Amino acid sequence: MAAMALYRLRIELPDAPGGLAHVAALLADSGASVISLDIHELAGPTAIDEIVIDAPLDWDADRFDARLAAAGAASLLSAEPASEAADPVVEALEWAIAIAAAEPEDYDAALGAAVLEVTSALAAWVTDVPGALGVEAGRLALERRSPVVVQTSEVPSTVAGQLPDTVWMLAVPDGQLDTEIVAFAVRPLTLHFSVSEIARVEQLVRLRRQLTRVTVA
Repeated sequence: MAAMALYRLRIELPDAPGGLAHVAALLADSGASVISLDIHELAGPTAIDEIVIDAPLDWDADRFDARLAAAGAASLLSAEPASEAADPVVEALEWAIAIAAAEPEDYDAALGAAVLEVTSALAAWVTDVPGALGVEAGRLALERRSPVVVQTSEVPSTVAGQLPDTVWMLAVPDGQLDTEIVAFAVRPLTLHFSVSEIARVEQLVRLRRQLTRVTVA
């Protein structure tokens, strides 16, 4: 039996009937089998599918991307080795437990770590309102009192050296009227933040807020 390896793929494809079936057929033709699937909706005519596959060791992501492009079916946004086929919802719950188990003074650090993992971001952090006002995404999130995603080159100096010149930045405030903190995550322009990812971060931020209120009470 040929040696196999797990890969985690993010594929952008038309949000239309048959799109995923076409991708699955191309994966099968390349010798890979689908282990898990997480579908992320976008605000538009496309969706992003995060697929964990079991593939031969010599499976070539570039070759597969070329086949997707030739078929006009989709585009491969990223392909990374995966240590296990973890369910993304279970992962989010595990990080929620980690936040709840942290000491109150460590809530923000635990939240930042959770956001980093849940979104597969390049960097993630949590800051207070004055700190959030220092970047465009934070200002917009506070103004609109809701999560925002912007394309920006304006990032804090503490993380700027780790990032591309321009990134997608997600900012999620913890309240609508009396925001106390804002959580941030950044990703390369090839990886959009999806509706489901934003919703998961929003719930983690709300959890941190509720924990703070319980601790104070």
